[in-house]
Amino acid sequence: MSKGSRPRPYSISQEELASRHSAIFGEKPKKERYVPPPLPEDMQGIQSSFDKQFDGKKLPNGRT
Repeated sequence: MSKGSRPRPYSISQEELASRHSAIFGEKPKKERYVPPPLPEDMQGIQSSFDKQFDGKKLPNGRT
C-alpha cells in the first residue's frame, strides 16, 4: 500500500459532523422557480421557427 491509501479514522461520528455542519452553515434558502410572463395577445398565434422547421417531423438523432 502506498501512503494515503487508507482513510484516517473518524474522531467524531458522522451524525455529529452533520449536526455541526448544519449548525454552522444552515440550510440554503429555496429559490423561487422563474415562470415567464404570458405572451401578449397579438403574439399568441405566431408559429415558432422550431415548429415551422420540424412541424410533424421526427427530430434528428443526436444533440437537440
